[in-house]
Amino acid sequence: MRKSQNIYTIIIFLVFLVFSTHSVAEEHGRGKVLVSPTGNEIQGNQWLFVIGIDSYTNLPYLNTSVNNAKAVKGILLKRYYFDDYHVIELYNGDATRRNILGKLRYLTRRVGPEDSVIIFYSGHGGLDSSKREGGWIPVEGSMEESSSWVSNREVFNYLKIGAIQAKHVLLIVDSCFSGDYFRRYKGELPRATDEVIKQAYKLRSRQVITSGGIKPVAGDVMSENSIFTHFLIKGLEENKNPFLISSELFKVVKSGVEKNSDQAPGFGMLNDKGVQKAGELVVFLNENELARLKEISWKERVSRKRLRSSYKDLSVTQIQSMPYIEIREDQEWGVYGHSTIRHQYEAMSIVYDKIVIDHTTGLMWHQNGSERFKDREKISEWVDNLNLKGYAGFSDWRLPTAEEAASLLEPEKKFGAMYVDSLFDKKQTLIWTGDSYGPDAAWIISFCFGSVFWNKFDEFFCIRPVRTMQ
Repeated sequence: MRKSQNIYTIIIFLVFLVFSTHSVAEEHGRGKVLVSPTGNEIQGNQWLFVIGIDSYTNLPYLNTSVNNAKAVKGILLKRYYFDDYHVIELYNGDATRRNILGKLRYLTRRVGPEDSVIIFYSGHGGLDSSKREGGWIPVEGSMEESSSWVSNREVFNYLKIGAIQAKHVLLIVDSCFSGDYFRRYKGELPRATDEVIKQAYKLRSRQVITSGGIKPVAGDVMSENSIFTHFLIKGLEENKNPFLISSELFKVVKSGVEKNSDQAPGFGMLNDKGVQKAGELVVFLNENELARLKEISWKERVSRKRLRSSYKDLSVTQIQSMPYIEIREDQEWGVYGHSTIRHQYEAMSIVYDKIVIDHTTGLMWHQNGSERFKDREKISEWVDNLNLKGYAGFSDWRLPTAEEAASLLEPEKKFGAMYVDSLFDKKQTLIWTGDSYGPDAAWIISFCFGSVFWNKFDEFFCIRPVRTMQ
């Protein structure tokens, strides 16, 4: 009898263990917890309030405003840490003055101290010339009667630190006369380093991105959106960083709009005493996007073109046999040719140091390069000084190998005279490599003629340093 009871007890224990293990596995299978820039779990909710008005009672029809608002909502829900429960929408007939102000009041009651809020408005805007104050025009409003508008001052009053508890608020306005109630940022915006993003997330913010200032905005259209919203969506769509701060998003918008129209988008802080200068709203890529980008990154690494990074003493025959080079003409001193690699270049500045990243080869290039040197010791000294300085934050710069340098040779001349991409400075017409040709010569790349040749250390050539990215 006791034996049967023991067996029964063991069976019960095993069943409990199986179900407990299954529950734990289920819990772990729900996915990773998304973290904030501080390394902790994200606190608070991400709210989104979008307003789009095309069909006005008293004003001309607009073609893109509703599409603008829905597109912003769509990209944020698709790629970022937002959910339907925290989204508020008002379109056309629902976007009355009463409803807009009512939803702003609703946010002041519901938003918590760790929450972030994005408000997007697209529609007609007006300017009260007597007050020099702009405003949003709701669906029933008229251009002549400013009392029918939602004034910029009213919006500002709802978004002040004392009115709404949110830690971060970003107001995005795609309308005329939208730039009269915030302080524009002056000077160059900071680069989004890990430390900048961490500080931005920790400090309170009230920021504004607008399609223009205190003047009418052109109704330029790209695809089904206004030109402003087109590049706003582009910035959100093409971002590959887990954390995107408002200033980085604005850089994309500003560059795209100014190149394609006469508009001058604005970016700044609300005039609120509680705002902390370095604070910025941060949006987070959601789990699905992080997984998708990780898979793409893995595939890119697998297909990356690997070029030799260690120096060798090379013969002319070895130069003529380099990988990824199409030879136009063999010569006794080297070759005329060009690279067959399809580069993915990206130019950027890191702490004001200009670089060009080639995502295809995994190489980071010095964008400008050096003046001309002919002495081997002077060449080494210049590179050593670059590393001592920590150019662009790195200290492993070096001369390229012949393979690496030849990968820059383009099949056709760029900017009129050089066989190199126009992202690079054109003053470096000929550059040294780290590969030698005997004891007293090295291999040279000529961007003037699209060639690779050897030369003794008795002529002046430039340096274009490179480093291998991890």
